[in-house]
Amino acid sequence: MTGEKYLRDYKILFQIHKVKIVLVYIDISEFIKSRALTGIQRVQKEYIQKAILNAEPLRILNFNPAINSFELIPNDEVLEFFKDIKNYQLKQYEPLDIFAQHQEDKIFFDMDSVWNATPKRRILYPKLKESDFQIFNFIYDFIPFLFPEYSHAKSARNFPSFLSAVYECSDLVFFDSHSARKDFFTLKNELKIDKVYPTEVIPLGSDFTKVNTPKPQEFEALLNSKYILFVGTLEPRKNQQKVLEAFELLVQKYEDLNLVLIGKQGWKVDDFAQILAAHPLKNKKLFWLQTIDDNTLNHFYENAFIVTYLSQYEGYGLPIAESLNFGNITIASKNSSMYEVGQDYADYIVHNSVAEIVDIISLYYENQELYNEKKEFIKKEYKSLSWNDMYNSLKVVFDKYQNS
Repeated sequence: MTGEKYLRDYKILFQIHKVKIVLVYIDISEFIKSRALTGIQRVQKEYIQKAILNAEPLRILNFNPAINSFELIPNDEVLEFFKDIKNYQLKQYEPLDIFAQHQEDKIFFDMDSVWNATPKRRILYPKLKESDFQIFNFIYDFIPFLFPEYSHAKSARNFPSFLSAVYECSDLVFFDSHSARKDFFTLKNELKIDKVYPTEVIPLGSDFTKVNTPKPQEFEALLNSKYILFVGTLEPRKNQQKVLEAFELLVQKYEDLNLVLIGKQGWKVDDFAQILAAHPLKNKKLFWLQTIDDNTLNHFYENAFIVTYLSQYEGYGLPIAESLNFGNITIASKNSSMYEVGQDYADYIVHNSVAEIVDIISLYYENQELYNEKKEFIKKEYKSLSWNDMYNSLKVVFDKYQNS
């Protein structure tokens, strides 16, 4: 069913039942360009897919710089794109003048990394407000503003302008953690902004669509081994290098231990990537997997000995929730939002030191009873949030707005 068919159905519903319809516009241009499915892109996919399947009145947009205009992507094609994000080729569509749509209540909901998007939000948002749009934002973290040294140069350059547009124009801001919301208001006070902002905290889902499939043959031996797992884009903020340093000490004591890093190469890590590529333990005890599908990632989580996630700062820390959802002992940094996500189920290092990492992993390696007790505690007590929970939480907010 196309997006236009949805709109016709909703207009008929309005005429018959006098139901107030609020159209939600979502720009997925950056998603289409990146073709990634980590972090922000996963949140987008899970929400949009569920909203379409539940017949929500969505208009999914792609900005085409060749014609300097948004295009409307039919919702059924968006679902096809989600089935094969890496390879699916979208069709060409007619321009959509979103500024000329005055007949209905409208929300422009930005939930992507749109600080790098065209058109710039400092220009787009005021024009949308002139066309009677409400502006909703989902902000995951403030890394490019607070820690530009950890960010891609483009993001560090563009994020302040985007944030300025949010402070000026946004009508409602969603966050994935209370920590991220606190950062938003701290910056607001530092910038001496007086505006009042309605906000909502919507925690992210951590459930995979679990498939009862055999272990991928390519990784069967590794999946049957005892390995430390780290899932996340390779970047300085994530501290994969410190985990490698700890592993180099651990493997001298525990010869059966392996280290698996899963994540694409990010920014400012060329030297570390070269260290991994030339490491004497590469593909023997040390494995860096850059492109695997969700089913394979599922297996790596299910069979991990211990999972580590030692980021210097997170808006949420989704791999912590994903790991605990699989009942894994999870070692995380204790900063920003990460205790909020891991609570008392994760183990934490305070100083991000190699010695702390070595000590905790050694403790669990040498004490099987303690290891089993902690695993049982997590499996029995940890209550994961699903992507349906996230979708339903967002839907409650949109329904309240629609009925207000």
